[in-house]
Amino acid sequence: EDLPTLVEKLKYEKKRGEDSDFAPWLALFPTLEDFQDMPRFWDGERLDFVKQFDGGQLDARMQIDKQRIDKCDDPWALACVDSRSNFLPDDTYSITPMLDFFNHDPSSKTKARVDGADRFMLEVAAESVFGSSSKATQGDWKHQVFGFFKGSNDGNRVKGGEEVYVSYGAFDNVETLSNYGFISNKPNEFNIEQFKVRSLGMGSGPAILIVDNEGSIDNLFNTMSLDSLRLSLAIPSELEDYKGTGKISDRNEEETYALIAGELEEAAYDAKTGVAEAEIRNDSLVAKYLRERQRTLESGLQWLRVKYPQVF
Repeated sequence: EDLPTLVEKLKYEKKRGEDSDFAPWLALFPTLEDFQDMPRFWDGERLDFVKQFDGGQLDARMQIDKQRIDKCDDPWALACVDSRSNFLPDDTYSITPMLDFFNHDPSSKTKARVDGADRFMLEVAAESVFGSSSKATQGDWKHQVFGFFKGSNDGNRVKGGEEVYVSYGAFDNVETLSNYGFISNKPNEFNIEQFKVRSLGMGSGPAILIVDNEGSIDNLFNTMSLDSLRLSLAIPSELEDYKGTGKISDRNEEETYALIAGELEEAAYDAKTGVAEAEIRNDSLVAKYLRERQRTLESGLQWLRVKYPQVF
């Protein structure tokens, strides 16, 4: 089904109560109270607090989701669908028994999916099944597959009684926080972070730049914003042979990245300050969110120090 239809069907089955064929399964679903870590359920004061320290990126995401959330008359059903549905090969969605109980680990190489309408499958990278050691045996392989596996290539395997994780996908922290209500306990290798860069020469608002999951700023996300910043800092003589995109001159490039470095340092400092303030408030979820933001932004600073040491 599409997501709105899935919400309506879940509402219908919930209303049927014990008469629903899905009643035993639905009884295991989270309650509305269990979803309170999703920002859509936060009060305005908490959202305003985060906005001071994350450059407003979570608030921007909430504004994008607001119309869809406000239009639904059952926040529990929508939260269930947003956090537990999976994408099908025919471009529709489902909530799948057993699959909806796996928790997410961004470092896991194991992925769960529904293949067609009748098969539930676990996928794992080859190096995860056979391990990082060349000594893996056929017995090891069977034990990992049929006993489930950690899905990592560090040689650690799931032992009896341990939780099995899968990867929901290459999601950044704003995505997992918004639709699932958590930030991973492990560094998220897919995390990206936005920050704003202001130039007096830009007639519009600030440019939005993204530090990608490798710490780079010179990425496809930023092509248009970097061009706007370069143009705002260019002098007329530099534009005579300019092709309309990319580097304008060595001088312009250095000035552009010096401006970016200053704004990025400020954004990383704000995130660090937010971590300390969140800890004072005993808000561990927000502290974790901002700590991961700080880590990603600092990786961007390190990238700049290597590529443009002259701007520091």
